[in-house]
Amino acid sequence: MKKGYLIVDISTGNASVGVASIFGEVLALESSVIQYQKDADFPDNHFFQSQQMWEDTVQLMKQVLKKTADVEILAISSTSQRQGIVLLDSQGHSLIGFPNIDNRGLEWESDIKDFEKVYGLTGRWISTLFSALKLRGVKERQHHIWEKTAAFTSISDWIGYECTGNLVYEPSQASETSLFDVGQGKWSKELCHLYGIEYDWLPEIRESGSVLGKIKPELAKELQLSPETLFIVGGADTQLAVKGTQPEVGDIVIVSGTTTPIIKVVDSYTVDHSARCWGNRYVDPNKFVIETNAGVSGLNYQRLKKVFFPDKDYAEIEDEVLKLQNPTCVASFGTLVFDKNLPLSKGGFLLDAPAHQDLTAADFVFAIVFDIACSIKHNFDVLLDISPSEKNFVLGCGGGFQGKVLPQLLANLLQKEIRIKQEYMQASIAGSVIICNEALQIENPCKSVLQTFAPTNNEHLHTLYQKWSAFRSKINER
Repeated sequence: MKKGYLIVDISTGNASVGVASIFGEVLALESSVIQYQKDADFPDNHFFQSQQMWEDTVQLMKQVLKKTADVEILAISSTSQRQGIVLLDSQGHSLIGFPNIDNRGLEWESDIKDFEKVYGLTGRWISTLFSALKLRGVKERQHHIWEKTAAFTSISDWIGYECTGNLVYEPSQASETSLFDVGQGKWSKELCHLYGIEYDWLPEIRESGSVLGKIKPELAKELQLSPETLFIVGGADTQLAVKGTQPEVGDIVIVSGTTTPIIKVVDSYTVDHSARCWGNRYVDPNKFVIETNAGVSGLNYQRLKKVFFPDKDYAEIEDEVLKLQNPTCVASFGTLVFDKNLPLSKGGFLLDAPAHQDLTAADFVFAIVFDIACSIKHNFDVLLDISPSEKNFVLGCGGGFQGKVLPQLLANLLQKEIRIKQEYMQASIAGSVIICNEALQIENPCKSVLQTFAPTNNEHLHTLYQKWSAFRSKINER
């Protein structure tokens, strides 16, 4: 029989379960759309029914295991969206889940005054994006939930809890709470006091790749797995996607998905004096990452594709875009100037007037993809200013790299080789396989480079980048 792992991946939009071989090949994958709900207590909020999500996840496990009956499952692991949490009561029952897009703490952001202290300890700005302010919103306005709460953990660690009964918090996920001293790798009583969160609610910190325990006997029976099946602690989806590229310390990895983190793996905690980046724990012990982020990127392409090319697939669209000669249309649609924490609430296209007679739908699609590339370049340059690198390549993973247009644009703008390795499309699952192999002392094969995009000198693109920068600044003034 083949040997492999059962991997749960809870992203912002979908819950997925895959079976992957010990070599990282995804053998089967089942997904379902996460059903979020809203309540009337906050102007901007999302939550999910945690018990329903667990039941749906078990069904996905069954479906994917049925498709891979010839695979011996050595272990289970999980990864999930960052900043998402699940609250539990004193009996260990899950109460409610909050995804990363929940902003129920927004009204209390201004209550947290000591920016320098928070940024120094957490490597993060004060924001409702992070778990502490989600909890603060519950405390202020949802007493019926607050009074029942006895603990909370990340979504990926909650999956581990449901599988084993052991409650922990993994460091790359704990970094997203604003209650974790990232440099020291431990919970901070000072931060808990600052946010008004109960320190006793914080679970034990457990490293990614450690054995959490055997899965519950009843779960093993339901899934028809051996009761000796282990659960391996996973981690944040971004860090595991980076892990899936097998980077060395000093490498930079671009994770192109719904948003686009730009990540550098480092061996010490970095705090930028100008607060232009995030400093996070990595999924390797005593390793860290520096992050800038291009914000919403792939989502724009996905949505606007339906407008301009509703009946064509991405490969056909790329063929149209690649035929363009020196395009001039630029766009800005919600990508993020991360160093200023400056997203756009408005966006649009900038065209020469009058519109050129040869203008096509491909020009607009180019502008959308170029917007993504330009935002990545801006944030990449900021990252290099914070932590210089002499390496002549950048690693890429995620769905944004499945075509040729974006990676070649990036190679030209960054003047770096873009290297795409095996399993780049399901990078978080690939990273999960690597940590499972490490936990079970199975040697990980070296991933080969599938494709390299070499930079060329294209003055037109650099001129267009300056045009994009000016356009984005002008939109932001409005």
